[in-house]
Amino acid sequence: MSIRSQSLCLVLILGALAAGCSSTPSTPLGPDEPDLASAEQTLSSFLGLLADGKYAEASTLYAGPLEAMQVWNPEIEAGDVAGLLGYGCGGRLLQCLPVRSITWAQSDASGELVFNVEFSLPDGTPFVRGACCGATSTEMPNQSVFPFRVQPKPGGGFVILDLPPYVP
Repeated sequence: MSIRSQSLCLVLILGALAAGCSSTPSTPLGPDEPDLASAEQTLSSFLGLLADGKYAEASTLYAGPLEAMQVWNPEIEAGDVAGLLGYGCGGRLLQCLPVRSITWAQSDASGELVFNVEFSLPDGTPFVRGACCGATSTEMPNQSVFPFRVQPKPGGGFVILDLPPYVP
């Protein structure tokens, strides 16, 4: 494995660990909460657009970090979100697959919502990411549910802060 691949894997593993270590308490929302439904629809749209190869449209809904995607293809300008999403999805680094299910998990005091997403492979079976980057299955167990953070935008609407699962 190249140093670049090892570095990227380390960044992704640390990012996943950091995302799971939030110290902000959860605030329960009812499933009929209008903002919750709108946030879920935004996430569903974002993931559907990626699965359909509509990267320019999907890029308008993404407000998360771009650094990891820039490492994958430094020839694409850092601000070209659509180009970076296209490279990640088209190069099969990101698993831009059809959504199997979206389930609300929690929210925090800032209004950020977390949804758990499951994806389907082209044959309809669930997508499961196994251990990667030299980790054992004990260190990095199989994962079929992926958290996505959705944040309210000033003035209304929502943006997505996380990318689909990465598989080196």
